[in-house]
Amino acid sequence: MNAIESPICLSNEGSDRATAYNISSKLIRKDQYLFAGWLDAPSETDGPVRIQFGVCDADSGEVLRTFVLGEGTDNHCGPALVLDADQRLHAMIGAHHGHFLYRWSDTPEIPESWSLPEPMGPAHSYPALAIDSAGTLHVAYREKADRWKLQYTRRRKAEPWEPPTDIAISPTAGYNHFMHGLTVGPTGNLHLTFQLHYSDTGKALDGKGRAAGYVHSTDGGDSWLHEDVATELPLTTDTLRPFVACPAGSPDASIRISPHTIDSQDRPWLYCATEDRGLLWLRNASGWTSTDLSVAAPNLDLSIAKSSAMSCDAEDNIHLIIATDPAAKLPGWYDPSLELFHLVFDTDGALKAQRQVTETVLDRARWLPAIEHCDWLRPGTVGAGGFWAMYTCGHNAGLMNQSDYNDALKNRVFLQKLQH
Repeated sequence: MNAIESPICLSNEGSDRATAYNISSKLIRKDQYLFAGWLDAPSETDGPVRIQFGVCDADSGEVLRTFVLGEGTDNHCGPALVLDADQRLHAMIGAHHGHFLYRWSDTPEIPESWSLPEPMGPAHSYPALAIDSAGTLHVAYREKADRWKLQYTRRRKAEPWEPPTDIAISPTAGYNHFMHGLTVGPTGNLHLTFQLHYSDTGKALDGKGRAAGYVHSTDGGDSWLHEDVATELPLTTDTLRPFVACPAGSPDASIRISPHTIDSQDRPWLYCATEDRGLLWLRNASGWTSTDLSVAAPNLDLSIAKSSAMSCDAEDNIHLIIATDPAAKLPGWYDPSLELFHLVFDTDGALKAQRQVTETVLDRARWLPAIEHCDWLRPGTVGAGGFWAMYTCGHNAGLMNQSDYNDALKNRVFLQKLQH
């Protein structure tokens, strides 16, 4: 095992997706503390999942206390955390086609200090939460409707949530998974990446990731540019200008993107898996370029259906954590053989380092990584001394064809420091 520090167990009762849906940060440093959010499994089958909040020592990772921050309907309800410039911690407790619950605290290590939950709905999933220097909260999420939408809204300091803006809409009725990511860059620009994942039948099992797109805002969310051009919203399959898409005439092909990260030059980076390889995408002033990871890391299978997480450090190194099989087999999204690998890329996208950070154990997966998200309100804080990351260790209760989202199966949740 090549990890710098041994993993620290946060929970022995984690959900089978305890650390999944890392669209927002689940790890936040504040002063001497590291705060962590994850899902514990229902106490009994078909019960609610428990949104757990851990208070740890920021240097050692020692667990000081844990408590329940709220409940969710199923294993899709992981929390989103963000810290503002006044050191107030904001939490969005995820829902799955329901109301998010918003809470905040100035002393989050004290359970009684948290505000009462404030519902925000009506049919939201997957909060991508960010905050700017003025204290405005920004969130992008999936909204269930006749045709599912990617929506954006914001909340200015001491103001209510504003009416949502439709960013993209599915071409068909039924299932769509946008795999979106929303960040505030060092200039204050908002960056939003997403994919269109759907099927003509509307059934989740038939869905394919067909194309991925990018919009950004230079005015705090008042207006949005699509590839630097003012475009009518919501974007559709006809108006989207994808930076990556499945080849025409390939109905069985699929892509899957990760939430992006932003470097000090205000450039988005993201990982995209295709059917036969992984790609590291960068958007600079001249447009999008990609690095073929099958060339950069030929000993790893980084193709479709891998859970991953990304961040950027103060030196503009890009950090990718990904779950795959150490023997370079082709595992599915879940497989007991999955272990975590840490890849580090320089500012030009060249691979600098690669190592396995979990010990190979064949009977249970180490997967669903979550890493500290870069934070340009506090440059140099995130990743100082190494990034903190979490992952789920154990088994999957149900895939999409089983949909056992409220199983009481218990997994372990680990916290681990990663070297640069």
